[in-house]
Amino acid sequence: MKIPVLFPKIFDYPFTYKSEISETLKSGDFVKAPFGSSEITGVIWPHEQKTKKKFKIKKISKKINVKNLNSSMIEFISWFSKYNLVPLGMSLKMCLLNKDVVETAFNKEFNKFTIKSGGNNFLLNAEQKKSLAFIRNIGNNYNVTVLEGVAGSGKTLVYFKRIKDLIDKGFQALILLPEIALTNQFSRRFKEFFGAEPAIWHSGTTKKNKSIIWKGITEGKIKIVIGARSSLFLPFKNLGIIVVDEEHDASYKQDEGISYNARDMAITRASLENIPIHLVTSIPSVETYNNIVNKKYYITKLDKRYREASLPNIEIINLHNEVLDKNSWIANKTISKVNQYLDKGDQVLFFLNRRGYAPFVICKKCGYKFQCPNCAVNLNFHKKLNKLLCHYCGHKSLLSRDCKDNKKCDLLFCGPGVERIFAELKKIYPNKKIEIFSSDT
Repeated sequence: MKIPVLFPKIFDYPFTYKSEISETLKSGDFVKAPFGSSEITGVIWPHEQKTKKKFKIKKISKKINVKNLNSSMIEFISWFSKYNLVPLGMSLKMCLLNKDVVETAFNKEFNKFTIKSGGNNFLLNAEQKKSLAFIRNIGNNYNVTVLEGVAGSGKTLVYFKRIKDLIDKGFQALILLPEIALTNQFSRRFKEFFGAEPAIWHSGTTKKNKSIIWKGITEGKIKIVIGARSSLFLPFKNLGIIVVDEEHDASYKQDEGISYNARDMAITRASLENIPIHLVTSIPSVETYNNIVNKKYYITKLDKRYREASLPNIEIINLHNEVLDKNSWIANKTISKVNQYLDKGDQVLFFLNRRGYAPFVICKKCGYKFQCPNCAVNLNFHKKLNKLLCHYCGHKSLLSRDCKDNKKCDLLFCGPGVERIFAELKKIYPNKKIEIFSSDT
């Protein structure tokens, strides 16, 4: 009997084997089989690669005693491969741990992930109860619901309650976060609500913890996983809900290696699993907003902050309407606002997303622009280094250059970087302690 086996390698099709082992094999089973000079892990695939060539068929070595991939996961791997133009084997590789499966038993290690409570001590306000009731009424089959709310409105508490509903029914849950940095703060809130350690999955998770989580979700012993993009490919035994927190965040798009948008892939996985997915955001992405307008997605809103907490005051100072002194980049109106807070003993942060002293340098006499020879972009001047630096490839060059009259260029430093704002503030506040915080320091 011919059996197709897909390997986590850069092939777009399964290989044909035969089986003489005593166990019966079905789609999704993990097996060991000879491949080249070694034995590697593969998955029994439902579709055989047709060929007219005659070749010797090798035998499957053994069936691995690990829960098989369910049909919806197999369908997701196939769909992901076609949609993102990724070889089928590489799509499978994303579901495994280092191209392999975890056979070790971790029964004791699962105890810390056991959900002990369900946030009964956390009370919802009227607005949160209304949103939760709306989400519950839509049902447990596939649907996309956007939970939109201002920062601090208690969106997390609403979807925690929703997850608890499904955990109590025996399902598992996946919570996607855009950044690794967010998981520490989130973990604390998770532990307060569910009374257990969260199973966290991202590139910084140790190999041992990844092994425990991978094994735990395949056996259904770990109920909730909090993870970055890659956690979307974990082979859950009984996934019941997906939550994409901060769905508008650009970090869900992976550009290196295999390119994909984790938010969109999560929606497809929810569709194939026939489970609900919640997109949580303070301001929806353009794509999500368009789907809301076209009635493809449901939406519920939280307009008030939790416990009526006030939002920070924001004032825009338009530099086009302000008269700036020569070689100055900070308006007098800004300085007067800063003085108000310094007089109260508060701290002040000037935020500028530009390293160095000036983003580009030009000669006033000959018009020469200092550009990177590799990237064809303007070089940034870093005063501390006294060098021009390319922020793309790292190319460095000196500032010295002869002009058309064989004299030194008359340089004009255009625009401000953090070093330039720092220098200006030191002149205004010579007795204040001021520091630069950037990737250069």
